Amino acid sequence: MDEQQESNPVLDLGIWLGRKQAFSLVAGRCSAADAECLRQIRESQSYRSLDLTWEQFCKEHVGITRPTVDKIIRQLEEFGPAFLQLSSIMRITADEYRLIAASVDEDGVVYEGEKIAINGENTSRLTQAVNALRSQAAKEAASEASLPAPPTEASCEPEPAAEPDVAGREPLFSRVETMLFSAIDALTRLSAGNLDVGKRLAIQTCAMLASDRLDLIALSARL
Repeated sequence: MDEQQESNPVLDLGIWLGRKQAFSLVAGRCSAADAECLRQIRESQSYRSLDLTWEQFCKEHVGITRPTVDKIIRQLEEFGPAFLQLSSIMRITADEYRLIAASVDEDGVVYEGEKIAINGENTSRLTQAVNALRSQAAKEAASEASLPAPPTEASCEPEPAAEPDVAGREPLFSRVETMLFSAIDALTRLSAGNLDVGKRLAIQTCAMLASDRLDLIALSARL
């Protein structure tokens, strides 16, 4: 008979409940160890020994809803313990973490050639490093994101002279106005689509730059 005893799901559940884990629920945080315990309880279905469903167990014994617990477990499975370790120290979303994931492992965050250990003592340094890495990654993603090509030079050439329209506007102005609102409509449709974080950042950057330029034009044309 094998001397190594297999893990007893009911015993594991009792040990976990006895530990009375202190989840930082208000801050939406959970340690990697807690997440792994929850994953094992869900997979083994040991919560059934309490005559509870998974949803009831989450509410009564974990103190948070089933969707929230499932989200924590998905984050553990997708990113590994490093994400939960980092998010227990500072606020960082899954999308933000994806931008810097290449610079993070369980041992720490790599920034400017140095690995910063993920612990409370390094909160300030970690926050500075993560913000810098996140900003750099966002800029790179925005520059690489594909957006509709701007109008070609030929398409902006004025048409042959024509009479002013009914509002007394020059034909070139009418064409520019049409192009402007067409571009705004195109960005609006793009932003409503199912885009990744890089393309969303690119659209945001484009809209902010356009807004700044339009503000300058409005000031210069002020009566």
